[in-house]
Amino acid sequence: MPDPRHFNLVIIGTGPGGYVAAIRAAQLGLKTAVVEKEELGGTCLNWGCIPTKSWIMTAHLFEMIRRAKEFGIDVGEPRVNWPALVERKNKVVKQLTGGVGILLKGRSVEIVKGAARLTAPNRMTVTSAAGTAELSADSVMIATGAYATMPPGFKLDGERVITSQEALALSKQPKRIAVLGGGVVGCEFACFFAAIGTEVTLIEMLEHLVPAEDDEIAQALEREMKKQKITLHLGTKVEGMKDGEGGALALTLTGGKSVTVDTVLVATGRRPYTEGLGLDALNVARGDRGRITVNDRLQTSVRNLYAIGDVTDIKQLAHFASAQGKAAAEVIAGHPAQTNWRAVPAATFTSPEIASVGLTEREARAQGHELKIGRFPFRAHGRNIADGETTGFVKILADAGTDQLLGAHIFGARASDLIHECALAIAADLNAGDLAHAIHAHPTFTEAIGEAAEDVEGLAIHLMRQEVRAAAR
Repeated sequence: MPDPRHFNLVIIGTGPGGYVAAIRAAQLGLKTAVVEKEELGGTCLNWGCIPTKSWIMTAHLFEMIRRAKEFGIDVGEPRVNWPALVERKNKVVKQLTGGVGILLKGRSVEIVKGAARLTAPNRMTVTSAAGTAELSADSVMIATGAYATMPPGFKLDGERVITSQEALALSKQPKRIAVLGGGVVGCEFACFFAAIGTEVTLIEMLEHLVPAEDDEIAQALEREMKKQKITLHLGTKVEGMKDGEGGALALTLTGGKSVTVDTVLVATGRRPYTEGLGLDALNVARGDRGRITVNDRLQTSVRNLYAIGDVTDIKQLAHFASAQGKAAAEVIAGHPAQTNWRAVPAATFTSPEIASVGLTEREARAQGHELKIGRFPFRAHGRNIADGETTGFVKILADAGTDQLLGAHIFGARASDLIHECALAIAADLNAGDLAHAIHAHPTFTEAIGEAAEDVEGLAIHLMRQEVRAAAR
């Protein structure tokens, strides 16, 4: 009689990588279980992608109401109802995490609550308040994600010193907030709080924000954040923090500058969540910052042990974790590996949005490419003008010799939706000319992509070539 606690696959973690992998494995006929010590959906659904976007939608609507007169509508000055904003976020989270549970149970995926520790490559103990369970599996997949780290000298307290997770549970809107870190998380929260009236200071030790993005995009974001009255301290570190008057916090910065705020949001980086998993005893290979090393089949250095998502050494993106999860499940089920990661889009939900796919200009030149670059500014585009969304531009990179599409970068309204045409084009090995010849419906935001692709050869219809670079800025 088979052991009822034995599975074809056990997945540790139920974020967007883990739960998607479990569903795909079950679809392919594998007896599957997931182990989760907190809430189904992981960081993304509970404290990351989804709840923050519900707040960003609130901020966008707040800004549009304040601009209503531009569109011929007279309204009063809007006010943020903080408890209602939090309540809506909680409802959104509850709906989606509940949906994950329904999807898993609907595919007969067993949900085991507790903290997993591997005792062998195919065995683990799961500990919870209810006791300890023993599980075994033909294959194990680690999908435990990552967690926010605190720099030296900062102690999390949930109200005055917080990470992005505690920010979503604040009891009231801060009047003054310092955001430490100019990456994706820090910039998104800075734009959100500034939009709803909080005084925001952003401190970044590097010389530019969003360092993974194209340099032109980073510079454009910096200009727009300054227009939003966000105080930027770039190339700056926090050297000290102490209590100020009335419960405030006083920060000392390099160069002798000081900042006084009510709340400090730390967004300086994330580490892979590997503590307590028993990886050292199994000699699982790890690389930078302790991230698990995997091959192109998502296999670790230990046979039949796989890893996906933010715990690995590739990209830290929720949708990429989902793609990895499906790919790994298919490999485990005996299907060919589908792991071509060349065209993974990324989106940052600042105000306005950033989206990118492929190489940045800096990366392309470092790889030895001679480039042709097309740009098209939203302020020259009819639909953007009609919608009052004229900030930003599209930038397309192509190899000068072959016309191969190498990268696309968008700064502006709906960038997170627009980027996928470019992602598909890069994945399909299309060139800039193919993108330029595609007919885009009028009047739509996507026409700007076609114009930027035409500008690769200096053929953009709605802008003079010599004006392109200046207009994009």
